[in-house]
Amino acid sequence: MYTLYNSFALQGQHHIETWQQQGRDWAAYSRYRQQAVHELYIPHTVLNLVIQGEKRMYDGSRVHHLYAGDVLLIPAGSLLCSEILRPQKDYRSINLVLPDDMILADRKAVKNNVAAYTKSAVTLPRDERWHTFAQLLLQHFAVGETRPPDYYDIISQTLDLVNKNEHISAMLHKTVKYPLPQVMETLCTDLHEVRLLEEVAAMGHMSTATLKRRFREVYQCSPMHWIWEKRLQMACFLLRTTAQPIPEIAYSTGFENLTHFYRQFRKSFHVTPLQWRKAETELFSK
Repeated sequence: MYTLYNSFALQGQHHIETWQQQGRDWAAYSRYRQQAVHELYIPHTVLNLVIQGEKRMYDGSRVHHLYAGDVLLIPAGSLLCSEILRPQKDYRSINLVLPDDMILADRKAVKNNVAAYTKSAVTLPRDERWHTFAQLLLQHFAVGETRPPDYYDIISQTLDLVNKNEHISAMLHKTVKYPLPQVMETLCTDLHEVRLLEEVAAMGHMSTATLKRRFREVYQCSPMHWIWEKRLQMACFLLRTTAQPIPEIAYSTGFENLTHFYRQFRKSFHVTPLQWRKAETELFSK
């Protein structure tokens, strides 16, 4: 159902350049010349800087509509759907992977006992510093340097900007400190089939009590609530990016009862699935 995002290369890209550290990609500049859609399991924290064009990122009951100049922070272990819209110009973006050890090294949020945001993708406030930073990265990619800029310098600059918001910093710290990799790796392919809390706990080799506590700590909701939210996320994405009949979408995303699907959809998005499919962009919040 979801594709593991362990490489910056994705279907539909026209061009991509990457930088490596110890044999692993840590930064990428990519360009699209046509519409593209992706369903992604993102195991590491990723910062996405939109350089040109627009796209939508579906994250549970929220859809981020991103334009040039926007910055999206994606916590490790996220299941997201991405829709790069048909651009009048190329869609261009830069992605950076933020390593767990450098996130954990920032102890400020923990020491100050700052309340963390719920784990989810976050559109960061527009700031001239982000624009300057993006232009710096673009300059490095533009000259086609055989040696990329210093890895630790760029990542440190990125985290300094991210950590201006202590709530976001605390969220990232908590996400990295309490990962659920085995659960997420299984759910990214079997999300539509899960029915019982015990099944989810077994995926992570933990008790149901431990699983519920972890989800409350990180997501501030129960595991099954999160699963239903992610099923609605996929339904929203398919309604906008495919011509599949609505009942087919409901069943394929894990809903066994159409009445339940319609009720939950309207409760979360305040419109019917058909209205969502036909909607213009004002339905999509940032």
